[in-house]
Amino acid sequence: MSASTTRPNFLVAGAARSGTTALVEGVRNHPRVFVTQPKEPHYFALHGQVVDFRGPGDAATINRVAVTDYEGYLGLYPADHDYLALGDGSVSTLYYAKAAVPEILRINPEMRLVVILRNPVERAYSAYQYLRARGFEPHEDFMAALDDEPDRIRDDWHHLWHYSAMSRYAEGLQTLREGLGADRVGVWFYDDLDRDPDTTISSVLRFLDVPEHRDETSGIAHVNVSGTPRLAPLTRVIQWATTIEPLRQLVKKSTSFGFREFVRRHSLRPSAVPAAARARLEPLFADDLRQVADLLGDSVSTPAWLPPRGQSL
Repeated sequence: MSASTTRPNFLVAGAARSGTTALVEGVRNHPRVFVTQPKEPHYFALHGQVVDFRGPGDAATINRVAVTDYEGYLGLYPADHDYLALGDGSVSTLYYAKAAVPEILRINPEMRLVVILRNPVERAYSAYQYLRARGFEPHEDFMAALDDEPDRIRDDWHHLWHYSAMSRYAEGLQTLREGLGADRVGVWFYDDLDRDPDTTISSVLRFLDVPEHRDETSGIAHVNVSGTPRLAPLTRVIQWATTIEPLRQLVKKSTSFGFREFVRRHSLRPSAVPAAARARLEPLFADDLRQVADLLGDSVSTPAWLPPRGQSL
């Protein structure tokens, strides 16, 4: 690659199932913002690796789309452009922050990272529902899936299967802030994106030093939603279609993102976190949330599920 090769200057780093797709689609609407295709090449988390995750569906999803070689990753960005912000939306960057930071600094030490966090219990359950709706998650019971998590991690199922582990934010957030500088790691919350997507997206754009534009916000908030499938046959069709790459690409080319999300959203029935699962998980995340609160201090307005800074839990 030549010295003139385009390099990214921002990353939407996670957390998974916290509104990152909505956020990426929102900032992508700005004419001076470029986001890679695929949205999640997972380069910084997995660079230099041969990606061979072993969970159900991993071969047709992350193993197929991950871009882990240097030239291949930079080749995702346009050579000639007038964009002001260029980046990707790989949620693995936060989860594998220790692996990601050195490579981020190598490619662009001025990189800005966008992190969006969600109530960790709800995030874990959303990930379970998402994989269940796609036909990949074998357990009908969320608690049984949680019981299997250590075995799944050991057997190299990819990170989205790590329901409780991916809901621990403090270590990854601290690693990013220490490695890149706290001023280069912006933190937002799913609660704000869900309640006021336009304001949240505009705030992210200003963080990326992109000037205001009359059409910069889209109002897209509820995308990549999770829930219980309304029709089991439809779930099986979605799973089958995901594994057929020519069909998948044909659907993407012939339909809009908004239409596909409309169909997906209306094929799912909203489902709350089971009380037993909430009672099990909340104590597991309490100390992690205290650390997150201490890291953020008074730098951002925090949601009710994040304890006040310095509070003993």
